[in-house]
Amino acid sequence: MDCTEVEESGSRLRAATDQFLVGDGPALADQLADALFALSADVARLRRATPTQSPVASDVQGIDDALTACVGLARRLSTAIRAHAEPGSYTDAARIARELGRHLAPTMPEGTSLSVVCPPSPTLAMMASSELRRVLVVLVRRMLSDLGSSRGELGLEVVAERHEPPERPVVKLLIGHRALAAAEAASAAADVRSDVNACGGSVEPCARKGGGATVVVSLPSAG
Repeated sequence: MDCTEVEESGSRLRAATDQFLVGDGPALADQLADALFALSADVARLRRATPTQSPVASDVQGIDDALTACVGLARRLSTAIRAHAEPGSYTDAARIARELGRHLAPTMPEGTSLSVVCPPSPTLAMMASSELRRVLVVLVRRMLSDLGSSRGELGLEVVAERHEPPERPVVKLLIGHRALAAAEAASAAADVRSDVNACGGSVEPCARKGGGATVVVSLPSAG
């Protein structure tokens, strides 16, 4: 692919993952705050360009003040929504993975396909839906960026592992590609490690069967 095709592919991917993120409240609040901030910056530039003695100067100042207040309210809303989420809540990881697959499949770069493998039954992982969505998006965006023009299949698999007590059952999400280098997988894992660890989980890169590398996200499960 030439540079234009790469840019178009990246834009389609970002649009698809943005739409996927819109499926939860905190992401909506974040997008609202970002949009208001961008609009506020435009109005601030307009205010600076408006002569002080202009008949509309006070109106522009009023709009600027109102938007500044709205940005603050949107950020407080995002914080409040996240704080309201019950700690230890569970999310159906299989449903989230399938939903991401539906968003991504039509936007994959030329020559690259997407394979999503999940159990048919709910697979409950101890992570809020909004956080799991964000972790998956960070990993997918980072991997596809690192892969560049590499062809092949990007695999996303959800596996439920049950252990004998006192070990807890675990849900694993595996994302990998045969052209992904070990260093790239390690870097992608590092991008989400703090969020995964905060939920009592772990994330590690590992060699992929058939070549390449995989990032494995392990989360406590409801069993």
